[in-house]
Amino acid sequence: MKKLFLAVSAVLFSLSLTFAQEVNPEEKAKATVTEWTEKLQLTPEQQTAIYTVVLEHKKSKHALKSDTTVAAEAQVQQIEALNADLDKKVSEILTDEQKPLYVKIVEERATKKMPEPQVQ
Repeated sequence: MKKLFLAVSAVLFSLSLTFAQEVNPEEKAKATVTEWTEKLQLTPEQQTAIYTVVLEHKKSKHALKSDTTVAAEAQVQQIEALNADLDKKVSEILTDEQKPLYVKIVEERATKKMPEPQVQ
């Protein structure tokens, strides 16, 4: 009985993780702006402007990832171009004091995306 309960719990947990990953671009954009507001001390005007930019970015990225006709290498290049465009637009909105803090956010994003070195 205990094993059955654990098995059912494990299946339900894995299903909840699967559904949790299917977050729409609007929710991702809100989460990003909320995080950046804390780190960058964004004003309400900046939050609105950055939300618009981030939402556009997230929608484009989602569409690109959903397109199965694009080769993986081309997809990576297009995502890098989208990220560069996002960084440029966000930097235009930020003050001179906020820009160095945003550079740290960009660096953190880059380190998260780097593949782990494989140990042989």
